[in-house]
Amino acid sequence: MLLSFFYGLIGIVLLSAFCVIGAFIAPQEAYWFMTPYAKGILEESGIDRKFTRKSAVRITVLIAIIGVLFVWTIISAGRQGVTSGMSFWQLSLRFLIFFWMVSIFDAVVLDWWLFTKTKLFGVWLRIQTRNEPKVWSVDPQWDGKEIHKLLLEIVVSAILAWIFLKVMK
Repeated sequence: MLLSFFYGLIGIVLLSAFCVIGAFIAPQEAYWFMTPYAKGILEESGIDRKFTRKSAVRITVLIAIIGVLFVWTIISAGRQGVTSGMSFWQLSLRFLIFFWMVSIFDAVVLDWWLFTKTKLFGVWLRIQTRNEPKVWSVDPQWDGKEIHKLLLEIVVSAILAWIFLKVMK
């Protein structure tokens, strides 16, 4: 169980790296993840919605690196689980812990705490525009799809466990 938690921490680090690094190397990425209110502030501040070629290349490279590391983490967790003799349910639980740790961290820390309780949005805006922002924090992105995502992750965890058990035995 401790290793499941460890793999979840790796996922959290990768998600955080993607969000923080992505927000500073390609500010247009922020439009994908923000509320309409926050998008309005970005537009008023003059941050363009269109990707420049340089930003598109940067974000593509970042997505590729983080994506490969996520897949590598899932493969490592699955392979280690099978070789240690985990059952279907244990391996499913391992993947579920990984996915839920990442999803809950994203919702609570990245979507709620960083945007509403810290001044990170304002700091980021000041760095991008070189002007003092009017607003330092914004409402989080709650689109009602969080529960659906958590339920989908149960199914994905079971499918991954089944695949690893069939392929590795």
